[in-house]
Amino acid sequence: MSHAHDEHETRYRDGDAAAWDRPIGDSELYDPTKRDIFNFIDETKIAHLRPLLPRGGVAVEIGAGSGRLLIRLGRERPYRLVALDYAPYAIRAVRENYRRAKVEGYSLFGDARALPFPSGSFDVVLSGGLLEHFREPAVVLAEMARVLKPGGLFYADIVPRKVSLYRWAERGRMAHEDHLAEGIYESDLTRGAWRDLVRGAGLSEVRLVSAGVYPPYTFGRHERFVWRYGDFLRALDGTPIADLLGFFYMVTARK
Repeated sequence: MSHAHDEHETRYRDGDAAAWDRPIGDSELYDPTKRDIFNFIDETKIAHLRPLLPRGGVAVEIGAGSGRLLIRLGRERPYRLVALDYAPYAIRAVRENYRRAKVEGYSLFGDARALPFPSGSFDVVLSGGLLEHFREPAVVLAEMARVLKPGGLFYADIVPRKVSLYRWAERGRMAHEDHLAEGIYESDLTRGAWRDLVRGAGLSEVRLVSAGVYPPYTFGRHERFVWRYGDFLRALDGTPIADLLGFFYMVTARK
């Protein structure tokens, strides 16, 4: 059965990097002083990762997008930073954010399914909002595991296609649309399936935490609410409430 978006989606899936070119959005620019949902989520991820981070070394973000999370890691530890993405706008965003954050780092084009790095190159390998966009994420996970050093830290956050409080307005579309938005695929794999995939890549100490029990983004003051009650909302991460109503997973593992 064909879909109306098949031809468009093929451009994204089969190698047309130009399909991913667009202007850099304001929310993608590094500005840790803004009390928006993006900085709140970034801080949540860093707090989760802080006790696990190696003292130093080289960190790479695969599918770096804006590179904001990678830059925050570079402020936590004296890492050499490497950002890889397939999208032209993302490389521009990373370079601009390096400049804004006054940090040094590398950025390069690359395919997550065939990373241009030798095996065992990195002490930290991370991705944010990447894996759910692949119909066969095991290929990407295998590459991420390959370039990770023995004992190194793996991290991924995953936004699955599931009902969540924050994305409540999208629940009908999630139930019926395979593509969700033109050219964008979003996986509906379960928590257990993601855990098995990470283990299948040869990683150990796999821990998957549900997170993100936030008011619907259609609620006009959701960002103000999130920052005001942030401690309470973060306390819900990893609980059955987050399993039910959270909108993303935080996955950590070791090689």
